[in-house]
Amino acid sequence: MVTLVFVAVLLAACALDWWIVRPWEARHRPVVSQPDDASLEFVVPRTIFFHPGHTWARLEPDGQVTVGFDDFTRTVLGHLERIEIPRVGAHLAAGRPAMAVHHGSRRIDLPAPVSGTVTEINGALGTDPVRLRWQPYKEGWAFRLAPVDTLAAELGRLHIGRDAERWMRRELDRLARLIDAGILGLPVEGTVRRADESARRRVIREIFRIEPGAAEVST
Repeated sequence: MVTLVFVAVLLAACALDWWIVRPWEARHRPVVSQPDDASLEFVVPRTIFFHPGHTWARLEPDGQVTVGFDDFTRTVLGHLERIEIPRVGAHLAAGRPAMAVHHGSRRIDLPAPVSGTVTEINGALGTDPVRLRWQPYKEGWAFRLAPVDTLAAELGRLHIGRDAERWMRRELDRLARLIDAGILGLPVEGTVRRADESARRRVIREIFRIEPGAAEVST
């Protein structure tokens, strides 16, 4: 009897690993750690589309799109005092400012990954930015929208799966070059917050890409 129970437990553990644990790890594989900061890793879920401006989009079963911004943004900016998200009913255009983050006395606008009309917002995110630190792709979502008929074309311009992993590696390399050049400093966590105004503007221009005309101002 003991042997049978042991075999049953072993088979259950193997099944759990094969059907649940391995698929979860495949979807949430950490990207390479930042050089000289071994504790820093960025997660790139394979089922999420990433905009070059570090926002993301996830297709929902009901046809809506959930939007947020990625772990990279939260890490390099450091502690966020406030997050601005659009109101329900707002019409957003892909690549144009959709939300903003406040760190210190500064505000940075982030782009909408796809176009559509906002149908729901995560009000808790605006008052509790810590949610973004632990679960940027779950509790850290910002809003949901009803997409327009250009959705397929817009998604085609975003990064997903292995392409997203390669893109994030390039972003890490870009960040490492800024650190090597002395424009940003270590540790990486909150490095933009500690940078001077000239360095900060360069980082915003090179990493958080917004279409021309977007506001990026001090408040």
